[in-house]
Amino acid sequence: MDELRFVQLTKEMVAEELRLLGDPCTAAAAVVRKTLQAAFQVPSASDAAPARVIEETVKGAMTALLLADHSLTRGSILVVEAVMDVAAKRDLDPTDSMRAALRGLADLKRFVDPARIDDIRLEIEAHYMGAGVVFMEYLRAAPAKVQVKV
Repeated sequence: MDELRFVQLTKEMVAEELRLLGDPCTAAAAVVRKTLQAAFQVPSASDAAPARVIEETVKGAMTALLLADHSLTRGSILVVEAVMDVAAKRDLDPTDSMRAALRGLADLKRFVDPARIDDIRLEIEAHYMGAGVVFMEYLRAAPAKVQVKV
């Protein structure tokens, strides 16, 4: 059986929800919540480690928001809240879950201006004290912005 590709799956699901629903950031968070609940419903349902599933799901959701040109700052907070909600309900380690979500968000560095990334960092720090510093660590380790030459 082929391994699920959570990035692609989540991106497509969020993109579809964005077309159907009014608030795209809330829709993205709802899809993240549903995806993670399904992935963690049965502990052995996925061969992937929980942190990897969370990271890929966050990447997919944020990529969909980016492609649709919606608020990455607001989306980031709502997506992290969804991750933390599922982590609490499924007895996942909250620290590991937060770190995985922040790694997924840090992937945006490849596509987004530093100013927008800093807005996300500030919002994360405002909602989750100390998480902005961890987010910065992941940003330093993330690949640089893709340069497209025309």
